[in-house]
Amino acid sequence: MSLRVVAPVDDEPHAASEALGWSESYSFHVVHPMERLALLTRIGVRPNEGIMDVGLDVYPSDGGLLAARHVRPIEDGAVDLEVEGVKYEMIDPLVEWRISYDGPAHSLRSSRDASSHDAWHKSRLERLFVDLTFRAEALPAALDSAPDRFGQPGRFTGQVWISGDEYSFDVPGVRERTWGESGVALPELRRRMWVRFDDGRGLVLDRRVEGGASRTIGWAVDRGTELRSVTESTWKTEPEPDGYWQRAMDVVAVDDRGNEWKVRGDVLQLAPLPTVRGKVQAVVVSSVVLLQCGDAKGLGIVEYLHQLDGEGQPLRPIAQWG
Repeated sequence: MSLRVVAPVDDEPHAASEALGWSESYSFHVVHPMERLALLTRIGVRPNEGIMDVGLDVYPSDGGLLAARHVRPIEDGAVDLEVEGVKYEMIDPLVEWRISYDGPAHSLRSSRDASSHDAWHKSRLERLFVDLTFRAEALPAALDSAPDRFGQPGRFTGQVWISGDEYSFDVPGVRERTWGESGVALPELRRRMWVRFDDGRGLVLDRRVEGGASRTIGWAVDRGTELRSVTESTWKTEPEPDGYWQRAMDVVAVDDRGNEWKVRGDVLQLAPLPTVRGKVQAVVVSSVVLLQCGDAKGLGIVEYLHQLDGEGQPLRPIAQWG
């Protein structure tokens, strides 16, 4: 499958269909290699439901988790990308964005406590300050088979403060844009990876299993600025001894030129985040991972989504589907 041309208008807000589940999202992912501090943030706009939601998660190197999560109504059809102080500003479409926040965040001593309601209830509040600018390092990538989404490698500069501790950023990362009608049902499982390597390369993968069939959407950037589509990946996951959380993974992705990207990942930190859609219980296990591809190393973010049965166990075992 080939890449399609992404126009600046694709970075602008899109006209919604009449479907209740229509939404668009803006997300940014970056890991500071020296500080081993990861930041994930996403704003979702759901105009037909009249709401906008934002998540801003920071994983410091001490194993904790800071999270700011907010929802607000969309009034009079105006879509300024700001929810309770978390603000996204498009400076130049397909070129530059700014993410800012100055406010409280719930702080967990261990990100592994993210699945505990009691831990969140007892969590302390810390001041979180974010002022980051994303500047594109290449043209965005979109598959012709997935015209309602694109990804883009770039560089994050600026500062993050956590209760007075300052972290300066001038590091590579990635962003994604999606819009359209979202499915009602959660996939049986989903694997996602965002990583930039120390040699300049990058890899973004989204692999999901639905109805027993798997599908991969993704892109890769080599040492230049040319992006390549990825529509094939296999995952072999090593779970933790006493559960199904990922401990390590071996991933092979194939780009549109037939090049294999063989990636080894070892989890440094993870957070199991419960989610519900309708009557379906699931968990998204988000992790900061040390990744290696050939001689190149990188810190990235890998997420595993599992649908759960009545006993809280995955419907699809890792050994079967990676």
